[in-house]
Amino acid sequence: MGLTLSNSQPVAYRIVGTRKETIYTATCDNSSPEGGYSFKPADVGLKEFETVRCNVINGSEAEANPVNTAYYKEEKLHLIDGKTSKEMAKEKDMSKVVLQVTARGL
Repeated sequence: MGLTLSNSQPVAYRIVGTRKETIYTATCDNSSPEGGYSFKPADVGLKEFETVRCNVINGSEAEANPVNTAYYKEEKLHLIDGKTSKEMAKEKDMSKVVLQVTARGL
């Protein structure tokens, strides 16, 4: 299934300098995919990304699979296991993990 995205702003995007900026809440599903969750510019109404920032809002309290960090790379959001400091293993239940994703681009 992947990520469930919802816009966190009252508008589709805001203008910052000469770029569009979107802020979305991303809720993960119950089976983390190998290599990260797909996240493309079109998913948030952009044509290309200049920067993507991820903040873990909820998820670090899960004792079995604590997530303390997330990052964007190669059109994917990657979750880091707080116990091992490695990328979250394939097919782990991440349904309690919620991220705030701020994307800036065109």
